Parts: sequence; C-alpha cells; structure tokens
Amino acid sequence: MLEPLLQADTVLRVWLTTHHAPWLDVVMLAASSIGQAGTAWLILGTVATLERRSRAGRLWQLALAILIAYALVDLVLKPGIARARPFEALVDVRLVGGWRPLTYSFPSGHACSAFAGAWVLTLMWPRTRVLWWALAALVAVSRIYIGVHYPIDVAAGALLGLGVGALVTGGRACYIGGSLPAASAPQGP
Repeated sequence: MLEPLLQADTVLRVWLTTHHAPWLDVVMLAASSIGQAGTAWLILGTVATLERRSRAGRLWQLALAILIAYALVDLVLKPGIARARPFEALVDVRLVGGWRPLTYSFPSGHACSAFAGAWVLTLMWPRTRVLWWALAALVAVSRIYIGVHYPIDVAAGALLGLGVGALVTGGRACYIGGSLPAASAPQGP
C-alpha cells in the first residue's frame, strides 16, 4: 500500500525538479520566498482588516493559524519524523536558489501555513477566494520545484493547513470555487 504512494512521490518529484526554465525558476523561488513564515498571509490579512475593520477578528484567527502551523510542523512533527530533505538524501536534486533549509522535510511548513492562511483569507475576502487558493497551491508546489521538499511533504502540509484553518475558525466552511450556498454566504467583498 505504501510502496505505490512512494513511487508516485518519486515520479512527481523527479518530473517537477527536472522541468525547469529560467523564468519559472524566478517565479517558483519568489513563490517560495513569499511563503516564508506566513508573512504574505499576515500582510494580506492586515490589508483586508485596514480595508474593513470588521475583519479584525479574522486577522487574529489568521495570526493564530500561522502560529499553530509553525508550532505543529516545525516544533513537533518535523523533529519527531526527521525525514531528510531531498537534497540531503538524493544525488540528482537540483536546488534552485541554493538555499538549504536546516529543518527536516516532512511535512512542509510553507504548505501548512499557506493552506491555513488561504482558509482564513477566504473568509475575510470571499470574492477573491480563488486567488488565495491558487497562491497557496503555488507556494506549496514551489517547494518541490526548488528541490527542498517531496510531494508527500507538501500534500501532508496542505492537509494539516486545512485542518488548522478549520480549527481556528471554529469549523466555518470556506468554499474554493463556485457559488456559496445562500444560508452560509459571507457578507462583504
């Protein structure tokens, strides 16, 4: 059962790390950088709150989500699981940007904070929700592309981020695409 998953992980990692273009290297390195420490999400949440003060409660939820994501991933799971980064464990890894994170690989903290951030931002700015989810996905995929994570690391981080987002918002559902049901449609832009 685990073997096919690990094979798919390897195939996807190899494909993503061998299909490079100079312009895409720049995009992926930038996406990875903006995902550092949840900074982009906190900046976006601050802008949303400045635009409409009634979003201040969500800004606190966003900050809490980023903090929980960091604590869960970097202080508990990574040290406990201790999976080596691809550039440490494999010889064929191209490292875009040359930066070598010092923490372990599983799960991805960038993916966790990105998906937790997208969850809360979707509740703050529901009309632009597709943008938040696309940005979260880009940050997550960039971590594989630049050579610092495996696909399973990113998938696990994203799932944890969704859980953290749901936790800090009290389970409030957020919708990635399509229209919101009338009974639960959030107010405002």
